[in-house]
Order: sequence, then structure tokens, then C-alpha cells
Amino acid sequence: MARPGDILHLGNDRLTFLTTAAETNGAYVEVEVDYAAAAVKPPVHYHPRQTESMRLESGEIHLQLDGVVHKYKAGDEFYIPPGAAHSMWNPGPERTRMVWRTTPAYQTEKVFETLWGLTNEGRLKPDGTPRLQMPLLALAFRDEYRVVTGRPFALDMALCTVLAPVGLACGYRPTYKPPQPPAQARPQARLQSTA
Repeated sequence: MARPGDILHLGNDRLTFLTTAAETNGAYVEVEVDYAAAAVKPPVHYHPRQTESMRLESGEIHLQLDGVVHKYKAGDEFYIPPGAAHSMWNPGPERTRMVWRTTPAYQTEKVFETLWGLTNEGRLKPDGTPRLQMPLLALAFRDEYRVVTGRPFALDMALCTVLAPVGLACGYRPTYKPPQPPAQARPQARLQSTA
């Protein structure tokens, strides 16, 4: 569960939780994102019932919204309505920093933690591989995040439902747990003899 001040890293990008769902009773979650110039554009996706509101603090951001590219700079504010297909990236070369609010929150914190965590560890690639991880994520976060595939959503969900048990059998999971550091060996107490 995210707490204010928690930071996620993805390569040279950084996401800081400002306000969590727990603090707003699920009304919204707000983060600050600091992006390096994009090497690869994120996949086109949409949020079926959530609105994203952005305020650009520094740098520049490009937003492809329903097929049209919009360019924003420091001081600009914009929003992405529910169901709008979009992709957003920093065209560079400078870094971009923005405040990002998602309303309502749903499981957005877990989406960030899972996608950023798996990708940062190399367990999920920008092209969506490994393929057996994706059906689990698509089912777990279908209310928050849907990648545009060109197929009807019902067909995507049917395919994911068929493939999910295979992914689970291969060891993939729908959420991310960071690796645990090895337990430190405890020093053994020495018994003192009282002779």
C-alpha cells in the first residue's frame, strides 16, 4: 500500500506519491512524475472510468489523444477523460516534471507499483513481453488500465481468461512484490558461565 512520500523508479524516471487513495477515501490519488526523455513511446491505452488531470511543472510533454498529438509546456494544465485512447511522453532533451491526479483512485497505486516494479526489474518489457504476464495484468487492472489492441474488449478479456491459468502455472502473478533482502543472520547470544 502506497504512502505519501513513497518513490518508485523506472530507469531514469521517478514517481512520488503525494496523496494516496487512503487519504482521500478513494476519491483520487495524486503523484508527481519526473520523466527523462522517452526512448520508447508508451503503449496507447485508456482508463474506462477514470479522469486524469495533469499540471506541467517543468519541461515539455507530448500527449497523443484519440490520434491527435498535443504539445504542452511548463505551466500548462490538461486532462484526459474516461475512455479516451492516449499515450504520453517527454520528447526531451530536458527532463519533465508534472503533477498527475487520477479520479477516482480505484487501484491506481497498485497499477503504478506493479507496472513500474516489473518493468524496472526487467520482468516486463515495453513491448509487453513476457506474453503470459500480460493476461494476468489485464484481468487484475481492467477497471484502471486497458491497452488498445484493435480487438473488441470482450474478446481481449476472453483471451486473457483462457491464458491466465497458464501464466499462473508458469509462476507469473497479477501484482508486484519487490524482492526481499536476504535475512540477516542474527548473532547468537553467548551464555556466560558463572563458575
